[in-house]
Amino acid sequence: MRFLLRLEPRDPDRPAFLAAVRSVAANLGAKAVNPKWTSYGALEIDVFAPTRRDFEVVLAALAPLGKPEFAKDLQQTPPFLPKEQAVAEAVSLFNAERFWEAHEVLESLWRVAEGQEKKLLQGLILVCAAFVHLQKGEQSVALGVARRGLPLLDWSGSSYYAVGVRDARRRMARMVEAGELSLFRL
Repeated sequence: MRFLLRLEPRDPDRPAFLAAVRSVAANLGAKAVNPKWTSYGALEIDVFAPTRRDFEVVLAALAPLGKPEFAKDLQQTPPFLPKEQAVAEAVSLFNAERFWEAHEVLESLWRVAEGQEKKLLQGLILVCAAFVHLQKGEQSVALGVARRGLPLLDWSGSSYYAVGVRDARRRMARMVEAGELSLFRL
């Protein structure tokens, strides 16, 4: 089973904390992979465990190392949300630096969209993906993904439901031109 976990470390030494998380998981028959770091130093990581109970044991064993911010079972099918609510959920996740999850919510809308809306959603998905790469410390990959997404942020209005598209496009254009991504809120 696959879980997404975010921990606020008690030890500010990122490499040591990540090594400890991976070691605890491995010693309990789980695997912790795909680390991403938030701007405030929390670690978001995928944990593969044989069962939910095994994951709960891993989570309990990690408690002395860091405070869990959230844990999510990625096997659970997300509830259906009307488009407006789904976009609001994606914005909320984006603003909480949960870029991978925001990407997933937007992708569910993209699959059924058409025309300009589909193009815009693809651009927003790529913005989320760029920030996932930034969290992974892959600045050049993040910039490349942002460059691909920027032209897709073309929308006739200033917003798309809860997304300030015009503002997001302006911010992304400045960052791409400067060659450095920095976080912002949608």
